[in-house]
Amino acid sequence: MVVPASYIVETVDLTSNDALLPLFESLVNSIISLHQSNVVDKEIQIKIVRGDLPFQTNIENIPTIQSIIITDNGIGFNESNYRSFETPFSKTNKDFGCKGIGRFTVMAAFNSIKVRSNYMEGSVWKYREFSCDAENEIKPVTLELSENQEWKTTVELRDCFNPIIKDNTALSLEAISNEIMHHCLIYYLSDELPKITIFESEEKKGEIINELYQRVSKDNERVFKVGNQSFRAYITKVAKEGNRRNHYAYYCANSRVVGQPKNIGKINSLFNYPLLINGKPYLLEVYVVSEYFNKNVYKARNGFAIPLEKENQIFEFSNKISFEEIEEELVKILEEEYDDHVRDSKEKSQTELQNYIYDKAPRFRSLAKNKELLSTIPPNLPDDKKEEFLYKISFNARRNVEKNIQEFIDNKQITEESIEIIKNDLRDKTAYDVDSLADYMMRRKAIIRLFEKFLEADIDGKYKLEADIHNLIFPMGITNNDVDYETHNLWLLDERFLMYKFVASDKSITSMSQKKSSKEPDLLLLDENPLMFDNPIGFADKSNGDVGSMVIFEFKRPGNIAHQKNKTDYRWEFSLLVEPYFDDFLYSPDKKNYKGKQVILKKETPKFGYIIIDVIPPQLEQYNLDKGWNKTPFGSYYKMEPNKNMHLEVMTFTKLLEFATSRHSPFFDRLFSV
Repeated sequence: MVVPASYIVETVDLTSNDALLPLFESLVNSIISLHQSNVVDKEIQIKIVRGDLPFQTNIENIPTIQSIIITDNGIGFNESNYRSFETPFSKTNKDFGCKGIGRFTVMAAFNSIKVRSNYMEGSVWKYREFSCDAENEIKPVTLELSENQEWKTTVELRDCFNPIIKDNTALSLEAISNEIMHHCLIYYLSDELPKITIFESEEKKGEIINELYQRVSKDNERVFKVGNQSFRAYITKVAKEGNRRNHYAYYCANSRVVGQPKNIGKINSLFNYPLLINGKPYLLEVYVVSEYFNKNVYKARNGFAIPLEKENQIFEFSNKISFEEIEEELVKILEEEYDDHVRDSKEKSQTELQNYIYDKAPRFRSLAKNKELLSTIPPNLPDDKKEEFLYKISFNARRNVEKNIQEFIDNKQITEESIEIIKNDLRDKTAYDVDSLADYMMRRKAIIRLFEKFLEADIDGKYKLEADIHNLIFPMGITNNDVDYETHNLWLLDERFLMYKFVASDKSITSMSQKKSSKEPDLLLLDENPLMFDNPIGFADKSNGDVGSMVIFEFKRPGNIAHQKNKTDYRWEFSLLVEPYFDDFLYSPDKKNYKGKQVILKKETPKFGYIIIDVIPPQLEQYNLDKGWNKTPFGSYYKMEPNKNMHLEVMTFTKLLEFATSRHSPFFDRLFSV
């Protein structure tokens, strides 16, 4: 049965990560040839021949690889090795991990292979030359006696054509050298690595791969078992250089690295930090070998037929050990080997969690000093994951405390012991309640900061509009459904209005927002007084019916002054801004709220009017003082109208911000100080 080489080549699936795999296959063949040789000074030379620039030019302007020329002084293509090269899936060198298909991996990337080999067979020196490609397969060129008594074999990989890997071959000589170093480290660790030199031209100094291993420190070898399979981990470390941040695990089969390395920090986040040794940072490189890997490596040696996870394994993998199980055991060994690092990482993680709680999540403040609970959270998490774990812990802790308290109320007999237990539970509940208060106060702090920003001019000298202040005082929430103004920030004006509910505005929803809506409040004032502003907002202790009190506030955009509509005449009272709105409720029959329900306001109903503006000119101030307004020691103005049970107050935006900030300072200082 004859199988054309082109058919086998078509079965080789190269990925973008396999750009150097043909080089690795040929290089390892040279290493194996040298292992079979008695030559004392074993040596391999690699020449990189550049081609065109990649389709997407890289920053360094590095061309792609066109050809690779590998020369060694191994035993060469004697008759046995030549016949093995002719035979797919040859077992001639199976003891070295060869599967007899490496050349097909090369031909899946390069148009052809050119071989020139000078070798001794028996006591006779010979020279053999042949070429190989997917269509013509092996084509002998020369086989003759040789006068050159030197071991020398050159394998040339010609004309890289595979578009999947070609652009990814645009690597610097330094990058290629580092990849070779990692791929061949197992040979180095077992003292079986020949001298390897890589260069791009004879005129330029190349890289000696062996010298790169000088920066690698071999820490230990550890053997571990998963199920009935044995694994050996070669643990090495390198000094942290450049932008590299991660520890890596390399999985090896047949003395060579297979596939891409695994970030150990993703297996166990304790290893997201470098090792600190004598004050210097180091990163681990762990090489794992096993007969289990040798038996389950893909023929192209670019991956393993091993499941990633121990759950959800497909049928063909159902009896196989997964990488997840292997990695669980591997990190246990690393935790034992570097217990100082693990301890430091846990402490650093707890400090990060505590800082996150104090700075960004005070609602979890009660957990900040509970190291036992914090230790259950994986280290070095992003903020969203910190939030997720902290919420879960807090929720479960609250639920348990509340459950214990309820059980005490329902079932417990009052004894000295039970009282002591419930005291501890109540103490914990108080701590969690403080967390909730801190969360709420953090929201208030953000709103106060936002209010402050709203008062500042932007880069064009423009100021925030009334609509922005509206949204800050209460959320508009404009939708095509019934709007809901039950939630607001009236506490900026006065804490007494915290539980007040929205009643009405004198503007339609559409006019207060750029969002379109067919809904409008049912109460709409159309006062044409030129001194009136456009959008007074009414709140009351109830949203409809006979209200117990009502507050109306009006504000003018920052950056403008209260006499905008009549810039030369200051003879008007502040009360004109809100009093007509109260009168409309008092004297117009059948007044309704924004949902169409009647609102009843009586003469004796307490009424509060707040007017907030940017600047109060001296003339306007004096005019109102002459009309019975009074100035408070805090810089605001007020007027009482006892016959209407109405209290009116005027202040600037700056004063409003100042009052709100000073009221909250004791809470902020207490809740947000570490």
